[in-house]
Order: sequence, then structure tokens, then C-alpha cells
Amino acid sequence: MIQVSECRLPVSGRPREYIIKNAALLDIRQGELVRGVAVRIQDDVIVELFTCPEIPAGVESFDAAGMYMMPGLIDLHVHLVWDGSADPLYTMAKEGNYLAFARGIMNARKSLTQGVTTIRDVGSVDDVAVDIAGVFGAGMLLGPTVVAAGRIIQPTGGHVPELGYIADSRDELIKAVRYMKMRGAGVIKVASTGGAYGPEEIGPSVYSQEDLAVIVAEAHHLGLKVASHSLGRVGIENAVRAGVDTIEHGADITSDVLQEMQEKSTYFVPTLAVYKKLSESSGQIPEQYVDKSKTVVAWHRETFRNAMDIGVPIALGTDAGSPNFGPHPSVLLEMCTMGQYGMKPADILLAATHTAAAALGRSQVIGAVEAGKQADILLLKENPLEDIRSINSICQVIKSGVML
Repeated sequence: MIQVSECRLPVSGRPREYIIKNAALLDIRQGELVRGVAVRIQDDVIVELFTCPEIPAGVESFDAAGMYMMPGLIDLHVHLVWDGSADPLYTMAKEGNYLAFARGIMNARKSLTQGVTTIRDVGSVDDVAVDIAGVFGAGMLLGPTVVAAGRIIQPTGGHVPELGYIADSRDELIKAVRYMKMRGAGVIKVASTGGAYGPEEIGPSVYSQEDLAVIVAEAHHLGLKVASHSLGRVGIENAVRAGVDTIEHGADITSDVLQEMQEKSTYFVPTLAVYKKLSESSGQIPEQYVDKSKTVVAWHRETFRNAMDIGVPIALGTDAGSPNFGPHPSVLLEMCTMGQYGMKPADILLAATHTAAAALGRSQVIGAVEAGKQADILLLKENPLEDIRSINSICQVIKSGVML
């Protein structure tokens, strides 16, 4: 991705009224370009789109001739406190919570400079990401919108307990959801299965369908969506039938369950690239984790293709910060992997914008360049409909009306 020095990102910013003119607008829902578009922004909102060559007098304008305009990117699966090294858990433990908080702020702001205007953090030590979301939400620092889960609800012996809120009984599950709501979480994350990077098995479901239904019912009662870490077949089936809102990773999904996901509008956030990277990491991480990741990659290729064929809503998430995955952000790598697995550029862009916004329940606010929506906008030098790698050609990021 394009590299922008952190010192060039302002600490804060004040939106103003201005017009971006002469842009080639990517109609994200239709997958088409509309040339010669002007967009009027007032404070943090897009108030008008028009193609008339005459610009209203007295309004500052920015000439985007030769540029391609699209909505800001949305990454639904990140871990801001992790550094993407071979062992981010070691880094996190060595640094402690205060530096984990600072690292998360840095990773979020770096992601914004590279076009990621909305982030969903799905697991952090001691709920640190909830506080990171609060810093940006209160305007203390300019950064992306962060929707944070805080700790991951999981049973004893679950996946990445260092990021976990351990809950084993029904009462503990209800208390966990209520606590995370009180703590300020914007989404509930639950681990339904084990993971590839860890000593536990991938396959078994660590919670029953009934247990997961308790979590979902309480979360929905409190106005929160539920994201489920689910790799193995039984855990995914339990999570879907319990009513979770998003399946994270979702490697081994049967056609019957994919059909249920399509009918229920259960969103699929596959995070393809991270497992591909882990499967190629022999000698850098424990070999048992490499072997498990190879299994996940084989499942993913078939599941992803079947999900596209059935019409399951697919939204982009990367698992940025995860072991041996490199520095934040990881959006371009995930987009390229989606393309390698058979998704067309227009559909990849839709997954990274409008569909991701819908998965958050925010499609009325973000995910497209339309009147009434938040002014989260990217201007590119190259056309991403022709080559998804053109996402690397960002020349201007606009966050809530503020030009970076």
C-alpha cells in the first residue's frame, strides 16, 4: 500500500464546506463508473452529487480531474494491539496494556492514511480497543471509525485466551455480554471453535448451539451484533443456527449451511490471506500451526467459491496484526487473495465497502458515495475496477469531511 508518514496525519481536523469536481465516481452498488461527477461536502456529510459543469459560486472546490472516487474502505476483522510479528502475543505481553493501547492508536491511524476509514476490532487485551474507539469517537485524535468488541467471549481452553473473557455457564455467558455492553463494546465477539494459530483443535465446537443462542439473544436484546470466530464445520453450523450476524473465517462450511446463511443474510467474513500466509510460514512459526493452516486454506478455496455461487453476502476482513502477517493494514493483500480465489474486482470493492457497512448495520451512513452519507472518500490515480491493485494508488483520503 502507499506509504504515508505518520507525521503528515493531523492530530485532529475540522470539516468544512467544499466541492470535489470532475471525478470519475465508482458507483459501488452497480460496479460502474460515472464520469464528470461533483460531490458537495458540508461538515462531515455528503450533501449533494451532481454532474452539471457549473459549480456553485462562493464554495471552495477541489479539482479531481483524472482521479477515481470511491468510498473509504472498511475492514471488519482486525486486532489493533497486535504487531503482525511471528509472535504478537509475546510483544503484547512484554509491552503491557499501555503500550498496547498506543500501538493500537498508531495502527489505526496508519490504516486511515492508507484508505481504511472504518475498522472493526474483534479482540484486544483487557478491552483496550474499546478505549481506542472512544479516543477517535470523542474527537481527541483524528482516526478511523473503530467498532470494538473488546475481549472475546470463550470457554476455558478456548482460542487465544490472552484476549478472552472466559465464560462457561449460561449465567456467565449472559453476564459476559452485559459486561461488554457496559464496557462500551460496539459488537460482541465469540469464539465458536478453536483456531489455526494455537494448540487447540480446529474442528470441535467449543460452545453448543444452545449456548451460542444465549449469547446472541442477550446481545441482540442489548442492540449489539455478534461476530463468531468459526473455522470448523460443526461450530459454524451451531453459530449460524444460533443467529450470529457474521461468521469470521468460516473455512469449512457445507452447502446447506451456506444456503442458510444466504437466506438469513448471515455475513461471511472469510479472512483468506492470513491463513494463506500462515500456510507458507514454515520455519517461522510452529510447524503444527503451519499444517493446520494448510488444511484451512484447502477448505477456504472451496467454501469461498461455493459462497459466491450461492450468493452469501461476503464482507472484507483481514485479521490484520495476526501472527506473521506483517504490519497494518492488510486490506490490499486480502483483496488480491479474494481475486486469486475467483472474485471479480467490482465484487471485491463491494465487499470492502457497502456489504461491510451492511454487516455493521451502518449502510445508511457509510459504504458508498451518496447524498446523506458520511464523507469517507478515497481519490485514486488508477481505476480499481480494472485492477484491484489500483487501491495502492491512493492520492487523497477524506475522513468525515476532513482531507488528510
